[in-house]
Amino acid sequence: MENLPIDLRDEIDALYISAYKLLEANDVDTAQEKAEEAWRLLPEPKFDWDVTLSFVTGICKMYRELSLHEKAHNIINELLDSDHLNDYDDGPLFLKATLYFEQGEFKQAYEWFAKANSISRGRCFVEQPKKYKTFFNEYNQ
Repeated sequence: MENLPIDLRDEIDALYISAYKLLEANDVDTAQEKAEEAWRLLPEPKFDWDVTLSFVTGICKMYRELSLHEKAHNIINELLDSDHLNDYDDGPLFLKATLYFEQGEFKQAYEWFAKANSISRGRCFVEQPKKYKTFFNEYNQ
């Protein structure tokens, strides 16, 4: 993996920060535009950079907040298919689970939470909204 030039990294980070501030202000259209602009700035191949996981998370969380689940799934699926993840990278699996959860597709959510949980030995739920761990613990009871 290559290191993304710091000036480009800073520019992309600033766009994501701006996008989330716009989302908080309920300016969803502009928030989406800023997040997508940030994603477009990440050079191809998008999954070859040191910051790939961070930027995949940023755009997919934005799409999740905007209920654009299919777009988020597509990016995560591309990442999963790219062969750029290590065996210990549970973040994309957890993020995919949260997408399914927010879509109300609980069987798939549980399956992806279980994969992330297995890889991370439960650490994937740390610093995440409690609703995800509660769901995971109670789903099959």
